[in-house]
Amino acid sequence: MTACIPQSARRLFVSAALAACVGFAALAQAQQKPSGLPGNYPAKPVRVIISSTPGGGADFLGRLIFGKLGEQWSTPFNSENIATGVGGILAMEITMKAPADGYTLLVSSSSSYINAAFAAPVTWDVRKALTPISPMTLSTLAVGAATGQAYGNLKELIAYAKAHPGELSYGVPGIGSSPHLNGELMQHIAGFKMTVIPYKGTGQAIIDTLAGRLPVLIGSVTALTPHVRSGKIKLIGVTSSGRVPSAPEFITLNEAGLPGYDYAGWFGIVGPGNMPASLVNALNQGITRVINLPEIQAALLKNGSDPMTSTPEQFRATILAGLDKTGTVLKATGLKLSE
Repeated sequence: MTACIPQSARRLFVSAALAACVGFAALAQAQQKPSGLPGNYPAKPVRVIISSTPGGGADFLGRLIFGKLGEQWSTPFNSENIATGVGGILAMEITMKAPADGYTLLVSSSSSYINAAFAAPVTWDVRKALTPISPMTLSTLAVGAATGQAYGNLKELIAYAKAHPGELSYGVPGIGSSPHLNGELMQHIAGFKMTVIPYKGTGQAIIDTLAGRLPVLIGSVTALTPHVRSGKIKLIGVTSSGRVPSAPEFITLNEAGLPGYDYAGWFGIVGPGNMPASLVNALNQGITRVINLPEIQAALLKNGSDPMTSTPEQFRATILAGLDKTGTVLKATGLKLSE
Protein backbone atom coordinates (compact mmCIF):
# COMPACT_ATOMS: atom_id res chain seq x y z
CA MET A 1 0.00 0.00 0.00
CA THR A 2 1.51 3.36 -1.03
CA ALA A 3 1.29 6.25 1.38
CA CYS A 4 -0.28 9.41 0.05
CA ILE A 5 1.92 12.48 0.64
CA PRO A 6 0.12 15.82 0.49
CA GLN A 7 1.26 18.12 -2.30
CA SER A 8 2.26 20.84 0.18
CA ALA A 9 4.48 18.37 2.00
CA ARG A 10 6.09 17.27 -1.25
CA ARG A 11 6.88 20.90 -2.09
CA LEU A 12 8.44 21.37 1.35
CA PHE A 13 10.51 18.20 0.92
CA VAL A 14 11.78 19.26 -2.53
CA SER A 15 12.59 22.76 -1.31
CA ALA A 16 14.52 21.37 1.63
CA ALA A 17 16.44 18.99 -0.64
CA LEU A 18 17.35 21.79 -3.03
CA ALA A 19 18.45 24.01 -0.17
CA ALA A 20 20.63 21.20 1.14
CA CYS A 21 22.23 20.73 -2.28
CA VAL A 22 22.93 24.45 -2.56
CA GLY A 23 24.33 24.43 0.95
CA PHE A 24 26.64 21.51 0.23
CA ALA A 25 27.77 23.15 -3.03
CA ALA A 26 28.49 26.41 -1.23
CA LEU A 27 30.42 24.55 1.44
CA ALA A 28 32.45 22.68 -1.17
CA GLN A 29 33.15 25.95 -2.96
CA ALA A 30 34.16 27.65 0.27
CA GLN A 31 36.57 24.82 0.99
CA GLN A 32 38.32 25.63 -2.30
CA LYS A 33 39.40 28.98 -0.85
CA PRO A 34 42.38 28.96 1.53
CA SER A 35 42.15 30.42 4.99
CA GLY A 36 43.54 33.90 5.50
CA LEU A 37 41.66 35.66 2.72
CA PRO A 38 40.67 39.08 4.11
CA GLY A 39 36.97 39.88 4.35
CA ASN A 40 34.96 38.52 1.45
CA TYR A 41 37.83 38.72 -1.08
CA PRO A 42 37.37 38.48 -3.96
CA ALA A 43 34.05 40.30 -3.89
CA LYS A 44 34.42 41.61 -7.46
CA PRO A 45 36.30 40.65 -10.63
CA VAL A 46 40.09 40.64 -10.35
CA ARG A 47 42.15 42.32 -13.07
CA VAL A 48 45.01 40.09 -14.24
CA ILE A 49 47.52 41.99 -16.35
CA ILE A 50 49.59 39.82 -18.69
CA SER A 51 52.84 41.41 -19.84
CA SER A 52 52.94 39.73 -23.25
CA THR A 53 51.08 39.61 -26.51
CA PRO A 54 48.43 36.91 -27.07
CA GLY A 55 50.06 33.59 -27.91
CA GLY A 56 53.16 34.09 -25.79
CA GLY A 57 54.18 31.95 -22.83
CA ALA A 58 52.87 34.36 -20.19
CA ASP A 59 49.53 34.61 -21.97
CA PHE A 60 49.03 30.84 -22.04
CA LEU A 61 50.02 30.42 -18.39
CA GLY A 62 48.00 33.32 -17.05
CA ARG A 63 44.79 32.31 -18.75
CA LEU A 64 45.22 28.65 -17.76
CA ILE A 65 45.99 29.24 -14.09
CA PHE A 66 43.55 32.07 -13.46
CA GLY A 67 40.85 30.42 -15.51
CA LYS A 68 40.89 27.47 -13.12
CA LEU A 69 41.25 29.67 -10.03
CA GLY A 70 38.22 31.64 -11.16
CA GLU A 71 36.23 28.41 -11.42
CA GLN A 72 37.28 27.33 -7.94
CA TRP A 73 36.61 30.68 -6.29
CA SER A 74 33.50 31.54 -8.36
CA THR A 75 35.06 34.88 -9.24
CA PRO A 76 36.09 36.22 -12.66
CA PHE A 77 39.82 36.78 -13.07
CA ASN A 78 39.82 38.96 -16.17
CA SER A 79 43.00 38.68 -18.23
CA GLU A 80 44.26 41.78 -20.01
CA ASN A 81 47.29 41.79 -22.32
CA ILE A 82 49.48 44.87 -21.95
CA ALA A 83 52.54 44.34 -24.12
CA THR A 84 53.11 47.92 -25.26
CA GLY A 85 56.12 49.78 -23.99
CA VAL A 86 59.54 48.24 -23.39
CA GLY A 87 59.96 44.73 -22.02
CA GLY A 88 56.95 44.61 -19.72
CA ILE A 89 57.76 47.88 -17.95
CA LEU A 90 54.38 49.50 -18.62
CA ALA A 91 52.57 46.48 -17.18
CA MET A 92 54.78 46.69 -14.10
CA GLU A 93 54.12 50.39 -13.61
CA ILE A 94 50.36 49.98 -13.96
CA THR A 95 50.46 47.25 -11.33
CA MET A 96 52.65 49.31 -9.01
CA LYS A 97 50.17 52.18 -9.06
CA ALA A 98 47.16 49.99 -8.28
CA PRO A 99 45.81 49.61 -4.73
CA ALA A 100 47.49 46.76 -2.85
CA ASP A 101 44.14 45.05 -2.28
CA GLY A 102 44.56 42.03 -4.55
CA TYR A 103 42.26 43.27 -7.31
CA THR A 104 45.16 43.95 -9.67
CA LEU A 105 47.67 41.15 -10.28
CA LEU A 106 50.43 40.79 -12.85
CA VAL A 107 51.65 37.74 -14.74
CA SER A 108 55.30 38.67 -15.14
CA SER A 109 58.59 37.02 -15.96
CA SER A 110 62.29 37.08 -15.22
CA SER A 111 62.69 38.92 -18.55
CA SER A 112 60.60 41.86 -17.36
CA TYR A 113 62.52 42.05 -14.09
CA ILE A 114 65.84 41.98 -15.95
CA ASN A 115 64.69 44.75 -18.24
CA ALA A 116 63.59 46.92 -15.32
CA ALA A 117 66.83 46.28 -13.43
CA PHE A 118 69.35 46.70 -16.24
CA ALA A 119 67.82 48.21 -19.38
CA ALA A 120 64.90 50.58 -18.91
CA PRO A 121 65.42 54.04 -17.38
CA VAL A 122 63.02 53.46 -14.48
CA THR A 123 63.10 55.56 -11.35
CA TRP A 124 61.97 52.74 -9.07
CA ASP A 125 63.73 49.71 -7.63
CA VAL A 126 62.38 46.52 -9.23
CA ARG A 127 63.68 44.52 -6.28
CA LYS A 128 61.22 46.30 -3.97
CA ALA A 129 58.45 47.84 -6.08
CA LEU A 130 56.29 44.72 -6.51
CA THR A 131 55.12 41.94 -4.21
CA PRO A 132 56.13 38.41 -5.25
CA ILE A 133 53.12 36.10 -4.85
CA SER A 134 53.83 32.80 -6.60
CA PRO A 135 55.91 31.33 -9.40
CA MET A 136 54.06 29.34 -12.07
CA THR A 137 56.72 27.70 -14.19
CA LEU A 138 60.44 27.44 -14.68
CA SER A 139 61.09 29.38 -17.87
CA THR A 140 63.55 27.28 -19.78
CA LEU A 141 64.13 28.82 -23.16
CA ALA A 142 64.52 27.24 -26.57
CA VAL A 143 66.59 28.30 -29.55
CA GLY A 144 64.83 27.52 -32.81
CA ALA A 145 65.44 28.03 -36.51
CA ALA A 146 63.27 28.33 -39.59
CA THR A 147 62.97 25.03 -41.44
CA GLY A 148 64.25 26.47 -44.71
CA GLN A 149 67.67 27.33 -43.30
CA ALA A 150 70.87 25.46 -44.13
CA TYR A 151 71.56 24.57 -40.49
CA GLY A 152 69.67 22.15 -38.30
CA ASN A 153 71.71 22.00 -35.11
CA LEU A 154 73.95 24.19 -32.97
CA LYS A 155 77.27 23.23 -34.59
CA GLU A 156 75.89 23.88 -38.06
CA LEU A 157 74.42 27.21 -36.92
CA ILE A 158 77.75 28.33 -35.48
CA ALA A 159 79.63 27.26 -38.62
CA TYR A 160 77.14 29.04 -40.88
CA ALA A 161 77.24 32.25 -38.84
CA LYS A 162 81.04 32.31 -38.93
CA ALA A 163 81.08 31.66 -42.67
CA HIS A 164 78.43 34.34 -43.36
CA PRO A 165 79.24 37.26 -41.03
CA GLY A 166 76.46 39.80 -40.66
CA GLU A 167 73.89 37.66 -42.43
CA LEU A 168 72.00 36.02 -39.58
CA SER A 169 69.53 37.66 -37.23
CA TYR A 170 67.62 36.28 -34.28
CA GLY A 171 64.34 37.38 -32.76
CA VAL A 172 63.61 37.84 -29.05
CA PRO A 173 60.70 39.31 -27.08
CA GLY A 174 62.43 42.57 -26.20
CA ILE A 175 65.91 43.95 -25.60
CA GLY A 176 67.11 42.93 -22.15
CA SER A 177 64.79 39.94 -21.98
CA SER A 178 66.00 36.52 -20.87
CA PRO A 179 65.94 35.30 -24.50
CA HIS A 180 68.09 38.28 -25.53
CA LEU A 181 70.61 37.64 -22.76
CA ASN A 182 70.73 33.95 -23.63
CA GLY A 183 71.38 34.83 -27.25
CA GLU A 184 74.25 37.12 -26.35
CA LEU A 185 75.73 34.63 -23.89
CA MET A 186 75.50 31.80 -26.44
CA GLN A 187 77.27 33.92 -29.06
CA HIS A 188 79.92 35.05 -26.57
CA ILE A 189 80.78 31.49 -25.53
CA ALA A 190 80.74 30.03 -29.06
CA GLY A 191 82.45 32.97 -30.74
CA PHE A 192 79.96 33.94 -33.43
CA LYS A 193 77.68 36.89 -34.09
CA MET A 194 74.03 37.46 -35.07
CA THR A 195 71.97 40.64 -35.16
CA VAL A 196 69.24 40.83 -32.53
CA ILE A 197 65.70 41.72 -33.67
CA PRO A 198 63.44 42.76 -30.75
CA TYR A 199 59.72 41.92 -30.89
CA LYS A 200 56.88 42.93 -28.59
CA GLY A 201 56.28 39.26 -27.84
CA THR A 202 57.28 35.74 -28.82
CA GLY A 203 54.08 35.23 -30.81
CA GLN A 204 55.06 37.56 -33.68
CA ALA A 205 58.61 36.19 -33.74
CA ILE A 206 57.16 32.70 -34.19
CA ILE A 207 54.95 33.90 -37.05
CA ASP A 208 57.96 35.42 -38.82
CA THR A 209 60.02 32.26 -38.26
CA LEU A 210 57.26 30.04 -39.65
CA ALA A 211 57.06 32.32 -42.69
CA GLY A 212 60.83 32.15 -43.21
CA ARG A 213 61.34 35.86 -42.56
CA LEU A 214 63.31 35.30 -39.32
CA PRO A 215 66.25 32.84 -39.45
CA VAL A 216 66.56 32.18 -35.69
CA LEU A 217 64.46 32.91 -32.63
CA ILE A 218 64.77 32.41 -28.89
CA GLY A 219 61.65 32.08 -26.77
CA SER A 220 60.08 30.04 -24.04
CA VAL A 221 59.89 26.26 -24.42
CA THR A 222 56.17 26.76 -23.79
CA ALA A 223 55.73 28.86 -26.92
CA LEU A 224 58.04 26.89 -29.22
CA THR A 225 57.14 23.30 -28.27
CA PRO A 226 54.05 22.86 -30.52
CA HIS A 227 55.94 24.15 -33.54
CA VAL A 228 59.05 22.08 -32.88
CA ARG A 229 57.00 18.92 -32.40
CA SER A 230 55.05 19.58 -35.58
CA GLY A 231 58.29 20.00 -37.52
CA LYS A 232 57.61 23.61 -38.45
CA ILE A 233 60.56 24.96 -36.43
CA LYS A 234 63.94 23.24 -36.06
CA LEU A 235 65.22 22.98 -32.49
CA ILE A 236 68.77 24.14 -31.87
CA GLY A 237 68.67 23.52 -28.11
CA VAL A 238 67.18 24.47 -24.75
CA THR A 239 68.98 26.66 -22.24
CA SER A 240 68.81 24.58 -19.06
CA SER A 241 71.68 22.36 -17.93
CA GLY A 242 69.49 19.26 -18.14
CA ARG A 243 66.55 18.22 -20.27
CA VAL A 244 63.16 19.55 -19.25
CA PRO A 245 60.38 17.19 -18.09
CA SER A 246 57.87 18.80 -20.44
CA ALA A 247 59.97 18.02 -23.52
CA PRO A 248 62.55 15.37 -22.61
CA GLU A 249 63.32 14.79 -26.29
CA PHE A 250 64.66 18.36 -26.67
CA ILE A 251 68.46 18.46 -26.67
CA THR A 252 70.15 21.07 -24.46
CA LEU A 253 72.74 23.59 -25.61
CA ASN A 254 74.91 21.92 -23.00
CA GLU A 255 74.68 18.63 -24.92
CA ALA A 256 74.75 20.26 -28.34
CA GLY A 257 78.20 21.77 -27.97
CA LEU A 258 78.28 24.37 -25.16
CA PRO A 259 79.34 22.36 -22.07
CA GLY A 260 78.11 23.77 -18.78
CA TYR A 261 75.53 26.09 -20.36
CA ASP A 262 72.68 26.83 -17.93
CA TYR A 263 70.58 29.98 -17.98
CA ALA A 264 66.85 29.75 -17.31
CA GLY A 265 64.20 32.08 -15.92
CA TRP A 266 60.66 31.96 -14.57
CA PHE A 267 57.06 33.01 -15.11
CA GLY A 268 55.16 34.09 -12.03
CA ILE A 269 52.56 36.26 -10.39
CA VAL A 270 53.27 39.50 -8.57
CA GLY A 271 51.17 42.34 -7.23
CA PRO A 272 51.51 45.95 -6.09
CA GLY A 273 54.05 46.63 -3.39
CA ASN A 274 53.16 46.23 0.28
CA MET A 275 50.31 43.78 -0.20
CA PRO A 276 49.09 42.35 3.14
CA ALA A 277 50.95 39.15 4.01
CA SER A 278 47.70 37.31 4.75
CA LEU A 279 46.37 38.06 1.27
CA VAL A 280 49.67 37.17 -0.40
CA ASN A 281 49.87 33.85 1.43
CA ALA A 282 46.24 32.98 0.64
CA LEU A 283 46.70 33.78 -3.05
CA ASN A 284 49.88 31.72 -3.05
CA GLN A 285 48.05 28.74 -1.55
CA GLY A 286 45.22 29.01 -4.06
CA ILE A 287 47.55 29.31 -7.05
CA THR A 288 49.76 26.48 -5.81
CA ARG A 289 46.71 24.26 -5.40
CA VAL A 290 45.69 24.98 -8.99
CA ILE A 291 49.18 24.30 -10.36
CA ASN A 292 49.28 20.95 -8.54
CA LEU A 293 45.99 19.74 -10.03
CA PRO A 294 46.63 16.71 -12.27
CA GLU A 295 44.81 18.25 -15.24
CA ILE A 296 46.77 21.51 -14.92
CA GLN A 297 50.07 19.63 -14.59
CA ALA A 298 49.20 17.68 -17.72
CA ALA A 299 48.27 20.84 -19.64
CA LEU A 300 51.48 22.57 -18.60
CA LEU A 301 53.73 19.68 -19.55
CA LYS A 302 51.91 19.16 -22.85
CA ASN A 303 52.64 22.76 -23.79
CA GLY A 304 56.29 22.73 -22.73
CA SER A 305 55.87 24.36 -19.31
CA ASP A 306 57.61 22.91 -16.28
CA PRO A 307 55.51 23.58 -13.15
CA MET A 308 57.16 25.57 -10.37
CA THR A 309 55.74 26.31 -6.93
CA SER A 310 57.16 27.89 -3.80
CA THR A 311 56.27 30.18 -0.93
CA PRO A 312 56.22 33.94 -1.56
CA GLU A 313 59.49 34.26 0.38
CA GLN A 314 61.17 31.58 -1.72
CA PHE A 315 59.87 33.22 -4.87
CA ARG A 316 61.37 36.54 -3.81
CA ALA A 317 64.73 34.82 -3.26
CA THR A 318 64.51 33.25 -6.74
CA ILE A 319 63.85 36.65 -8.30
CA LEU A 320 66.79 38.29 -6.55
CA ALA A 321 69.16 35.41 -7.33
CA GLY A 322 68.22 35.63 -11.01
CA LEU A 323 68.97 39.35 -11.11
CA ASP A 324 72.36 38.71 -9.50
CA LYS A 325 73.16 36.04 -12.11
CA THR A 326 72.15 38.38 -14.91
CA GLY A 327 74.56 40.98 -13.59
CA THR A 328 77.31 38.37 -13.80
CA VAL A 329 76.33 37.51 -17.41
CA LEU A 330 76.35 41.17 -18.44
CA LYS A 331 79.80 41.60 -16.97
CA ALA A 332 81.10 38.50 -18.77
CA THR A 333 79.69 39.49 -22.17
CA GLY A 334 80.26 43.22 -21.90
CA LEU A 335 76.67 43.77 -23.01
CA LYS A 336 75.15 47.13 -22.07
CA LEU A 337 71.37 47.11 -21.76
CA SER A 338 70.81 50.58 -20.35
CA GLU A 339 69.50 53.19 -22.77
